[in-house]
Amino acid sequence: MTSITKKLTYKIGEKSFKIYHKDYECFELNIGCAVNSVVCDDVDEEGYLLSQEKLGDKEVFTWTGRSNIWEKKEYILEIYKDNFLFRVKIYGEGTLGKVDYFSRSSYEFSRYFIPNPLGGALTLPQYHSPEQDGTVAMQYSTPPLLGFSFEFENGWLSMGIAPQPGNYNFEKFDYEYARSGCFALSTDFMGYTKVNGEFELPGIMGGFGSDEYDALASYADGLYEFCGYKRKSWSDSPRWWYGPLFCGWSEQAAMNPENQFDAANQKNYEDMSRRLDEFGLKPTAIIIDDKWQTSYGESLPDPEKWPDLRGFTDREHEKGRKIVLWFKSWNHEGLDADECVRWYSLPQGADPTSPLYIKRVEDTLYKLLSSEDGCYNCDGFKIDFANVMPHGKNLKSYGNVYGIELLKELMKLIYNTAKSIKPDCLINNSCSHPYFAEVTDQCRLHDYAGTQRSAWTVMSYRYRLYQAAMPGVLIDTDTVRSNYRETLDYINRCGELGAPDLYFLSNNAKVNFDDQILDALKVSWGKYSDQLDGGEIYE
Repeated sequence: MTSITKKLTYKIGEKSFKIYHKDYECFELNIGCAVNSVVCDDVDEEGYLLSQEKLGDKEVFTWTGRSNIWEKKEYILEIYKDNFLFRVKIYGEGTLGKVDYFSRSSYEFSRYFIPNPLGGALTLPQYHSPEQDGTVAMQYSTPPLLGFSFEFENGWLSMGIAPQPGNYNFEKFDYEYARSGCFALSTDFMGYTKVNGEFELPGIMGGFGSDEYDALASYADGLYEFCGYKRKSWSDSPRWWYGPLFCGWSEQAAMNPENQFDAANQKNYEDMSRRLDEFGLKPTAIIIDDKWQTSYGESLPDPEKWPDLRGFTDREHEKGRKIVLWFKSWNHEGLDADECVRWYSLPQGADPTSPLYIKRVEDTLYKLLSSEDGCYNCDGFKIDFANVMPHGKNLKSYGNVYGIELLKELMKLIYNTAKSIKPDCLINNSCSHPYFAEVTDQCRLHDYAGTQRSAWTVMSYRYRLYQAAMPGVLIDTDTVRSNYRETLDYINRCGELGAPDLYFLSNNAKVNFDDQILDALKVSWGKYSDQLDGGEIYE
């Protein structure tokens, strides 16, 4: 049997299907998937019953069989105009462990691309040969697009995991090479998902593109179109979200080289504000960074560091500047055990499904965002360390969720609570996945190691991943503080990617904050603002 879409052709067999672009065979994918339980490996019995039907604009092929674990297994291939979706249903009882998709399938790609921004020695875009294993997991992007792009002679084909909403009880997606030129795709539920009756596993979505990013965008588009994810438009966002922004993190290090965290105090930030005024720089917001809180878990201002946060916020508002607070995810400092995800009895991190923690977040965010007397009237949150979450087996959350699904619960809790208090507050995070579009206002490009000499390559690479996952999402370009040449170049160009974000106002061992840097900031910020709204060019 043969099926043709706009870009791809499929040949359907008794145990596999082949994917072609024009006349070029890209893959032969074995439909058999090992849906292992935590106690037993899954092996399909020989032979499947194959059926075909056409439902509207899609063609559907279904292979039905059984295995040593599952009473019945259905492999369903749905072929759309520009995408395919491979779904797996199982029937029976068991607790899910590792799942291998397309076990021992063959390929004709020359290399594949991993959309997983990393730091240090792996900071550049990562390409692997077919014989190298690869993983997408929560690193700087939390989460990244959970798929890969594969390069062929005349284009790229993407394949990524495609769960329905609520079915993300895992934390990564893998490419695994097997001997004799075969591969599989896999994830691991680690015992956090129990099956009792019928259960549909996360599917595999595929799409074609002219390059690696275009193919990933096709995969993401398929998630929105066929998996129930909510699209979002950022076109009506408040002007101040677009920046330019000022974040005090590097300046904290300049003010207190021995303890950068102690420098997150009112006196220092008032000094930063004064110097922004003296330099004639006009950010739309100041981000107060780590550690303005008494404790990370409680997330309320340290009264010794911030005797009058409300006064500081009101004075910045009079200057036309908003106040965004850095927020450390998961940290349970100051929390009770019942507010935490636990490994046996030991707290491992905040639990966004715990009623006690939910109540704490609701009360805390009201105190931080509300304009009422006794509150701080701040304007949003920069959510960091989202990848530093409880990992591994035998964890217990109140809501019995794990991995990426637990991360979504945290992001929903913060986003929905904050918006109910102050609708135009800004939620800045590091999510790079369609499932998180609905809880994202702005994404940050994240840290860049000053020991590298590839800032534009690295930051534009991260930008393209965000736009593939969530087209039109607002970008916080973070900062680059490398050698002088690279720092100055990024100041001049970062507005092409999104909101300029300045982290420093003084000299350090790498770069002096001199007249050339200041002039470049004024020109680039002025041009950026003028392109947005015809605003004033700095003189």
